Amino acid sequence: MRPRICVSVKADSVPRVLRAIGLSKRLGASLVELRLDHAGEKQYEALLKTVESSRVGCVATIRPSWDGGAYLGDEDRRLRLFEKALEAPFRYVDVEQKSRIVDEVSRLASQKGVGLILSRHEWNGTPSVKTLGKILSTMKRRNADIYKIVTSIRSPVDEASLLFFLSSIRESRVVCFGMGEKGLATRILAPLLGSFMTYASYGEALAPGQADLRRMVSIYRRMGVW
Repeated sequence: MRPRICVSVKADSVPRVLRAIGLSKRLGASLVELRLDHAGEKQYEALLKTVESSRVGCVATIRPSWDGGAYLGDEDRRLRLFEKALEAPFRYVDVEQKSRIVDEVSRLASQKGVGLILSRHEWNGTPSVKTLGKILSTMKRRNADIYKIVTSIRSPVDEASLLFFLSSIRESRVVCFGMGEKGLATRILAPLLGSFMTYASYGEALAPGQADLRRMVSIYRRMGVW
């Protein structure tokens, strides 16, 4: 089966989002993640109309600065932005496991019939396989449609540990790969080893080591899986 790719786009303008959706549709990507942490609140109405007309499923993400994103406000305001965003027919909404508003966003997603992606980012490295298992077990105490664990790759040992963990859990609802320049192989191999999907960028990379969509598709074509 063709690997699923979710395309992250900096949602700072309607034309950029429309181009990302168009390219994703043409190349066969599964989802487009609108990084609304890069959008001004006044842009929301126009941006949400692109979701209504999109022929590719969309993900709503408002990533805070404390977890690698661009959102600088408080959590109460971020919850209001999620409420506004989910008036549009998003396929999924992404919220951090460590967020104070995770329960509220989870309830909101359930009310709107939107899938929940529960995210965990390990910025300081890659934990041991045993620790990764404990992290996943803790995350699964909350109901979510997809559990996403992303770590920082600093060595071949990190790379091997993450891929071994992914291949050993055999969980269809887990997304797992590594960040950083040394993590590209994990991004490529993740969906071939059991990860629900991998991520690529449209234009500017929004996470360390994120390859753009055209490059990812080119690699998969060379591998004979696209």
